[in-house]
Amino acid sequence: MNLRQRRVAASPVSPEPQEMARNAAEPLSTKRDPWAQRNSASTEAFGAAVVNFVIVTPMVLWGVVLLAGTATYAGPGAAKNAHLPLAWYDAFFVRFGPLFFMLPLALRAFSDKQNVAAETSLPTPARAFVVYTIVGLVRLAVYLLGLALGSRAMSDHLFLGATVVASAQGEAIACAATALRLMATAKAGGGGVSRARLSLAMLAATAGMILATAMLALQCGDAYATAAYFHPPRETVVAWATGFALCQSIALVGSVVPASRSLGAAAVALA
Repeated sequence: MNLRQRRVAASPVSPEPQEMARNAAEPLSTKRDPWAQRNSASTEAFGAAVVNFVIVTPMVLWGVVLLAGTATYAGPGAAKNAHLPLAWYDAFFVRFGPLFFMLPLALRAFSDKQNVAAETSLPTPARAFVVYTIVGLVRLAVYLLGLALGSRAMSDHLFLGATVVASAQGEAIACAATALRLMATAKAGGGGVSRARLSLAMLAATAGMILATAMLALQCGDAYATAAYFHPPRETVVAWATGFALCQSIALVGSVVPASRSLGAAAVALA
């Protein structure tokens, strides 16, 4: 066999084009930081935990308060000698309870009006207003139906309280999400917005969050006294179940869940 008849050995096969493309497309930060994926998963888990916490905790608190009041029920007679520190709030609540949500909602709308954040708060103030109005109309319809039938199957006082808790929860979360987004904007340099305007928007959102949280806490305290002294356990339980089914569920879908997701995203972005 002469040299011309010898076959040239095949050259080594080059890497697959797909593998080369995958390596080229791999983010440089991931190559440099082997913990990047783990950190990303931890951040997402943190955001999910925030969402679940703000959705579940107020509802559980409301149920625990009513259960505690039912367990210690003493009747109207015992209320004459009982210390009721929230009597002032109760008098205000009876007259203006259905309108309580408008205060924190107005503060959030004012904050959004400044247009200092990259996106408006969720749910938008207009959508939240519609949701809370529907909740109020449902509560009013049930109240009028009970009057027409002469029914005392449940406590209307606690049923109204359920609507206040629902709207307060939604606005506390939405205002908190707005405040966190504004903090992120300030941290990034303000995005060309004046410092005074940014501070005013943050102040309004924070005030709305504090006001809504205070409303929720006061309503829970008032509900405990109502369940403990003024309505038998059956009326309290029926009011709790009816309030959740007809009012809190509407606010949950229309306001609380969107606001909670917005808060979780804002918390992750700021972390």
